[in-house]
Amino acid sequence: MINVSERWLRIFDVAADTGSFTAAARRLGLGQPAVSHAVKQLERSLAVALFDRTPAGIRLTAAGQELRSHVRPGLAALDAGVRAVRRTALDGGVVALSVSTSFATWWLLPRLADFKQGHPDIDLRCITNDTDAGVGADDVDLWIPLGPGPWPGLARHVLTAERIVAVAAPDVAEELPDADDPAALREADLIHLEERYRPRFDWARWFRRHGLEPPPTHGPRSNDYAVVLQAAIDGQGVALGWQHLVAPLIADGRLVRVGGGALSTDQPFTLLHRRGPVSSGVRALRDWLLAQAA
Repeated sequence: MINVSERWLRIFDVAADTGSFTAAARRLGLGQPAVSHAVKQLERSLAVALFDRTPAGIRLTAAGQELRSHVRPGLAALDAGVRAVRRTALDGGVVALSVSTSFATWWLLPRLADFKQGHPDIDLRCITNDTDAGVGADDVDLWIPLGPGPWPGLARHVLTAERIVAVAAPDVAEELPDADDPAALREADLIHLEERYRPRFDWARWFRRHGLEPPPTHGPRSNDYAVVLQAAIDGQGVALGWQHLVAPLIADGRLVRVGGGALSTDQPFTLLHRRGPVSSGVRALRDWLLAQAA
């Protein structure tokens, strides 16, 4: 029996799909050396080269093409079997949802009591994940990804448009010479979100959308948007606020809008699930999320 790892096969399949170890690493949320090492381990185990490495990228060898013709349907059948078993559990009332930490903290948790009241028989399992590497591949029923996709093989629903406003604590806003003028923020302490995967919008884009040259980068920074918002609430500076997350904080006075009106993009936040029939629990959570976002 040939000893190969399922992990190696999955990484091989993604590398073959993307035509690049770097692109495969991005999709999987791994480092490029980890992808290259996994492929080498698989080649060593099979004693055959699976890719031709060229300056322009990678290309499947004849052996690689043969292997992929078996790996792709094999992994699909394996995943289908896992989903079938999961569906049995789902019919028992367990539904898993994958969201970012910030979405869970500032949007989902304040609403959960409403969901539990309307659906006491559903056990919601919330998985926080600040990378899109597992979207469509992990053991989850619904995803709200950070990035825009594409997400082949998944049903897609628009959850909310992407609208961005600048926000600050009230005392920080009062210190600005003109809180409604975007140019006033060039001298403010700006709180920066350093996204490791799929960046959406940053201060440089915000200033350019307002016809202004971005100021030199300064101010606190974090790769966790929940931390960014907490820093803004604590008065550490001005943050970019995704409107669906900061609206309640503005409504209760913990944050105020500064720097003019909201900016919109063409990359809405989406809700995803696998195509085909879904359990009653998945359907109930999907419909509730869409209704809450609306």
